[in-house]
Amino acid sequence: MTKAQFLNRFERQPDGAWTCIKPMKIDGPNGPFMIKAGASFSPGALLLGIELAKELDKMAAEQRLDSNSLVRAA
Repeated sequence: MTKAQFLNRFERQPDGAWTCIKPMKIDGPNGPFMIKAGASFSPGALLLGIELAKELDKMAAEQRLDSNSLVRAA
């Protein structure tokens, strides 16, 4: 799964939290597990030692930069 595909399974909320909108299976240290639709990840909360909201914010910023680069190149 690409970063864009991963990001597209979440929706950012006004309070900075990210909510899963499409369930997904991810690999964890003890095997795969599901993130269910409706699961919410607030800034500062950790999932497998990763601050998922912060990482999703970074992915969204990178995607916006990539999209802007494509528009300028056209």
